[in-house]
Amino acid sequence: MDEKNLFPDYKPKITPDTIEDYLRKPNIVYKVLEEVGEPHISKLDQILALFNKYEKKAKKKVGKIEKGNVAIGADPDQYYPSNEELIVSELGKRIKQLIESYSQQQLKTLKLRYNIPSQHIRFFEITFRHVDLMGSGRFFYADKATKETIIDL
Repeated sequence: MDEKNLFPDYKPKITPDTIEDYLRKPNIVYKVLEEVGEPHISKLDQILALFNKYEKKAKKKVGKIEKGNVAIGADPDQYYPSNEELIVSELGKRIKQLIESYSQQQLKTLKLRYNIPSQHIRFFEITFRHVDLMGSGRFFYADKATKETIIDL
C-alpha cells in the first residue's frame, strides 16, 4: 500500500478561511454585505448605519453553543453565531480595515468631509477555520472572540 497516494485528489486549502467558506449562499448576511459592496471611505456612513442596525439585532439574537462533533474537528462546545452576529462582525472588520488604511490626520479630514461623527465601535469578531479529514472532507467552523474589538472612530 502506497501511503502517499491514499488520497490522490486531496488539495490542501492555502487561502485564508472566510465567511464565504463557512456560510452558504443565498443568505441574509450576503444580501447586507452586497448593499455595502467594496469598502470605501465614502461608504463609511452607510456601513456604520448598517453596523448599528444589526448590532441591536445581534444583542437580541445571539448565537448558540452546541455539543460539537470532535471527530470531525469541532470544539467540544462549538459556537454557532447568528446571522446578525456574522453581519456585525463582517461590517466591523470592514470598518476596522478602512480606518486603519488612513493616518489619524487623514481620517480626521475624511470624517469632516463625509460628516461622520466620532464614535466608539464595539463588536466580537467572528473568525473562521477549517479542518480537513481524509476520506470525510473539509469542515468549516466559526469562533467568536472572547474579547471585544474596540474601534475609536
